[in-house]
Amino acid sequence: MARYREIVRLSRDSALAYEYASSISHDDEIYTYVVYVLIAHTLHLYHRGIVPSRAACLTLRALLEALEKRPGELLEPSYEDLFEALEDWLEQRTNGESAHIWIGRSRNDHVSAALRLYTLNMVAEALHWILQARLHLINLAEKHHDTPALLHTHQQPSQLATLGCILLAWEEALASAYKLLYNTLSLVDRSPLGASAGAGTLAPISPDELARLTGFSSLINSSLYATGSRLDITAAALAAAALLVEASRIAGDLIMLSSPYVGVIRIPEGHIATSSIMPHKRNPVTLEVLRARAARAAGLVASLLAIQKGLPYGYNLDLQEANPVIYAVLRDAAEASRVLASLFSGLEFDKEKLRALAETYTAWGAELAELLALKTGKPLREAYREVAARLQDGSISELFKELSVASPLELVSMRRTGCNSSLDIAKPRTRLEHDMELLQGIRSRLISTQKNLLEAAKKVASRCK
Repeated sequence: MARYREIVRLSRDSALAYEYASSISHDDEIYTYVVYVLIAHTLHLYHRGIVPSRAACLTLRALLEALEKRPGELLEPSYEDLFEALEDWLEQRTNGESAHIWIGRSRNDHVSAALRLYTLNMVAEALHWILQARLHLINLAEKHHDTPALLHTHQQPSQLATLGCILLAWEEALASAYKLLYNTLSLVDRSPLGASAGAGTLAPISPDELARLTGFSSLINSSLYATGSRLDITAAALAAAALLVEASRIAGDLIMLSSPYVGVIRIPEGHIATSSIMPHKRNPVTLEVLRARAARAAGLVASLLAIQKGLPYGYNLDLQEANPVIYAVLRDAAEASRVLASLFSGLEFDKEKLRALAETYTAWGAELAELLALKTGKPLREAYREVAARLQDGSISELFKELSVASPLELVSMRRTGCNSSLDIAKPRTRLEHDMELLQGIRSRLISTQKNLLEAAKKVASRCK
């Protein structure tokens, strides 16, 4: 029976405190990873001869069964947390034999391990979809490398460029966000197992072997840090929030460029919803939700930092309240990355309208002033004033003739740096291929480790009589 039911008999106030401090409402997010950690721990105890073979065999059989269940089947509101619920369920399923496996560990090091495994997998998921989004952007940039497009500063037309230039700017933003998020993996990918409550255990376990079983690539040096800090996971959440913020800026661009007043982009139908009373509407709903979740992530990571600020070292239950924040930010980052990848795969452009807008707006004054200065030897400020005067008196076309420039669009191809009509796609594509290779190695390792762990557990579980 769950301990909560015993507390209810003792004190109503105690029951209230128990309920208030319970994490059972959000523990389902790491359910699978907690079970994996317990499988690795039980298997390790068995291999080391620390627990009876029958106890290990029956417990592993029950844990494998638990993996097939939905979290809601075990996580009743009457439990303090997932570990208590599993302990009670295992005791019933093994007729008490599972009582042996709780040696050499604590909820503190085990929840830290589960959180790290959850974070590794969620970050890898986000990174996968960022790569797909970047691939689509590079392909689009290659296809539209010479399509004229307006750039904006202060949300006003500023310079003429190409659509390829804009698309590669979005790709560069996602590449930077990718690198930021990827670099947190080395912090998260460290095992806390063996730290127990914070100072270690008397049981003759091997932290190195436990790390290998669970799929971590290295160990955390300090057992106190392993259980009493969430800095490594917080770093991943901060990077995920930064990704969301950058993605929301891209979403803002897409919404603006797809509006009927601009209308140079057509958002795929799968990302559009109509109005309940206005059938003509094409609302960019996924992008609007993405913007909102980016704003939410910014607030959530602020709360995540605030929870940990001034917290004394060692495990404190404050850290439990940080968990749902971590889940939300990492989940939103992975989902937003998938949304962008899907959207970019079906994005369409109105090239004629892009060209018409580029020809309509005066967005070439800077280049014309530079060209005048370069050809005549005039100081730039003098050339700047002359271009401004010509714009005011309507004689700008004569200046184009004097400089032997056929049209404003010709200025785009004359740039020596930045955006021009012959964008180099090779560099971003090479960078993307390198990132894909690195991520594939990490994802393959996580999958193979999980597979090996389950196969080893099944082998021992099959020996039960």
